[in-house]
Amino acid sequence: MKHVVLNGLGLWQFDNFSSEKSVKHFVTKRNSNVNGQEFTLSYSSSPDRAFIQHNRHLLAQAMGVAEAHLYLPSQVHKTRVVRVTSSTSKEDLMETDALITNEKGVCIAVMSADCVPVIVYDKKNNAVAAIHAGWRGTVAHIVEKTLQEMKRIFGTKGEDIIAGIGPSVSQDSYEVGEEVVQEVTRAFGSNSNLLIPQPNNKAKLDLWKANTILLREFGVKDANIEVSDLCTVKNNDQFFSARKGDGGRFAAGIVLI
Repeated sequence: MKHVVLNGLGLWQFDNFSSEKSVKHFVTKRNSNVNGQEFTLSYSSSPDRAFIQHNRHLLAQAMGVAEAHLYLPSQVHKTRVVRVTSSTSKEDLMETDALITNEKGVCIAVMSADCVPVIVYDKKNNAVAAIHAGWRGTVAHIVEKTLQEMKRIFGTKGEDIIAGIGPSVSQDSYEVGEEVVQEVTRAFGSNSNLLIPQPNNKAKLDLWKANTILLREFGVKDANIEVSDLCTVKNNDQFFSARKGDGGRFAAGIVLI
C-alpha cells in the first residue's frame, strides 16, 4: 500500500488498484484530515453528527462523487449483500456487511476498526464490491457470498478480479477464544493453518489468510490479491482499533469512474 493525498485528505491506496483507470479507491486514516482532528466516519463514534457529516463530505470530495452517492452500510457482522444504485436509500443498507455496484459515480465503502475490509474490482464486467469481514463474517464466508452475488448479477469470474485485503488486526495481535476456534475449524477445516494454538484452548487467528483462501477458491489469482500487511493494533496511530479501545471507525471503499 502507499500513502496519497487527495483534495487535502490523507489516504492509503493499494498498489494493484493504482494502475486501473476505471476505478478510484481508498482506505482512510484516523489522522486523514489536515485539521488535526481524528477522521472517524461512524455516527455511533461521535455525539457530533455534523462532524461526521463533514468528514463524509470531505471523503466524497476526495473521491469525486456527490455526497449523497457515498454509501456506508449499517454493519452487523452478518452476510447480507446489497446491490447499490444512485437511488438506493439509507434504509436499504440496514444490517448489511457487503455492497456491490456496477454504476459509475456510486462510491461504496465499509467501516472498520480491526475487522477486515476487502475491496474487489471485476475488470471485465466493470463491477466493484466493498466487504466487511470480521471473524463472524469470515467464518460465514461473506467474501464468497459477495462474489457469488456478483457472478449472479454481473457475470463476475475469479480470473477477472483484483482484490485488496485492507488494514485490520494481524494474527500476531488477534488471540481468540474457544468458541471462535471451533467456528474457524468448522468453516475452514482443521488443516487450514489459520490458527496458532495458545494456552487455555485459545488461538491466534489469521483473518488475512482466511479471506485470501475465500478469494482463491472463487478463482482469484494470487498475483491479483494484495494484502495490506498493516495491523490496526500495531499501527494504532494510523488506524482505529477496537482492541485498543477506540470508538472511531476508518473506511475502505471503491468507485467506478
